[in-house]
Amino acid sequence: MKLAKAPSHPATDCEGAITNGKKVPMVILAMLRSQGNGIAAEGVRQIPLEYRNVALMLQMSNRNFFTKVLIPSVLPYICIGLCISICLAWLAIIAAEIVMPGTPGIGFFIWNAYQNSYVSEILLGVIWIGAIGLILDRLMTWLQKRISSNH
Repeated sequence: MKLAKAPSHPATDCEGAITNGKKVPMVILAMLRSQGNGIAAEGVRQIPLEYRNVALMLQMSNRNFFTKVLIPSVLPYICIGLCISICLAWLAIIAAEIVMPGTPGIGFFIWNAYQNSYVSEILLGVIWIGAIGLILDRLMTWLQKRISSNH
């Protein structure tokens, strides 16, 4: 007896979720927008003047200043910027799936459920979005702690 293949559901069918050419520009713009706010530049501005004076007094080379002072000072700001970028990219992916009908993903799943008045599926989609966002946030926090402990 041959079993029939179950039809794929839009929420579980990830084929083309990121590679769809229409979504990529939207995601890139969302990520660049958050990095363009100058988060890393603020980290450079927050380096204490004493650190710069000590580096000058010790006649540190530019490379040593970069690796021993600048990177450890700016790294938390870069990680925060990346976390914001990932969150905005995640929102842009969901929005792109809602705006462009027919593309598989959670956004399309929620929009389809909304059109058909399936409240339970809408709630399921919202829970999935929140869970994936939480996982991405925790992953970035773990990565930041791991990188920061090396410096």
